Amino acid sequence: MMTTLAFPTLSVVFTGISGVIAFALPIVLAVLCCRRSRNALFAVAVGAVCFTLGAIVLESAFHQLVLAFIPGLTENALLYIVYGCLAAGLFEETARLIGLRFLCKRDASPVTGFSYGVGHGGIEAILLVGVTVLNNFIIMLTVNGGSVDSLLTGATEEQSSLVITQLEQLAALPSTTFLAAGVERIIAISMHIALSVLIWMVVTKRLPMWGYPLSIALHAVSNVPAAMYQTGMIGLWTSELLTAVLVVCIVFLVRGFYRATDPAKTV
Repeated sequence: MMTTLAFPTLSVVFTGISGVIAFALPIVLAVLCCRRSRNALFAVAVGAVCFTLGAIVLESAFHQLVLAFIPGLTENALLYIVYGCLAAGLFEETARLIGLRFLCKRDASPVTGFSYGVGHGGIEAILLVGVTVLNNFIIMLTVNGGSVDSLLTGATEEQSSLVITQLEQLAALPSTTFLAAGVERIIAISMHIALSVLIWMVVTKRLPMWGYPLSIALHAVSNVPAAMYQTGMIGLWTSELLTAVLVVCIVFLVRGFYRATDPAKTV
């Protein structure tokens, strides 16, 4: 099947940038952490494992269970947003609390909290965004290289038509859409590092235990704009802007807690 389908150059460039962010940013941050502490790499790894088990395995299983019992939940956008955001906060922050309690028995330095956040947010960036972006980037290069027919090898005419339609829809998206994934990961990783430092302060008793439910609430609130975008309530870049504002507020709040509880006042 011959086709003149092609992706705009800017779309390809922005996809490549998002891919670099999703893969390289966690690696660069992990390297910087390792320069500060010999235990940092272990903390990064624990963060990655805790996110995988807490969010991808347990939270996904919980969603399936809830939707099996309440199939109409997705039909009520507001209720679904509240449920989804709270579930994400509960599972991820509980995983963060467990992971940091384990880590701080070995090394309770601030680098441990920061490094855990790099692992937690970094593996999320790689698994949820990086893999998809890389796949899209390869498809774009293949299509623009004139080898679109290679993507249809072995497909029936009906399957080929469906693939072409999906590719045309992807190519028709505004180029800036492909940059949003990278911007989102910068924001998300910043949020994960901030909340990891918050939970680290709870574990090291710089803050009372109320810091844990606070982290759940902050996590949930930071997810609201993305959930609103997914349900069609707001646009993509409005979602990114609102999330960025919320995460900046979270970062400054956590920084304030850190300064208030640090006798040396080094930050």
